[in-house]
Amino acid sequence: MKDSRSEFIDARSVRLHVCRWGNPDMPMLFFMLHGWMDVAASFQFVVDALDDGWQVLAPDARGFGLSDWPMAKQGGGHYYFHDYLADLEAILDHYTPTSPANLVGHSMGANVSLLYADVRPERVRRVVAKASG
Repeated sequence: MKDSRSEFIDARSVRLHVCRWGNPDMPMLFFMLHGWMDVAASFQFVVDALDDGWQVLAPDARGFGLSDWPMAKQGGGHYYFHDYLADLEAILDHYTPTSPANLVGHSMGANVSLLYADVRPERVRRVVAKASG
């Protein structure tokens, strides 16, 4: 099993957890976005199947895993897709500010990745999306 490390970034007054696999000096393969009621660490089996020489990042969406819940910081318990899109923008600004990203999304993460690619096509190189069901 390939080791991951936890990193945290502040995005719009919410602290987001990011699982990072691989050497930070290696090329970024993709950002993986999990589905509803899931967490970033669930992509471990995918990362284990990849060759070495890449890095992969997977954030816990707000309210999931080790990321903050909006109610803890913002006085409400709402989860809107525009917040997930803005969080993804902050993550990409932090990790790959000048290069388009490869996004892989499952379920809710597929919706987020496709919506983001639609509104910010210049920030996305390619998308792999798998809806549940």
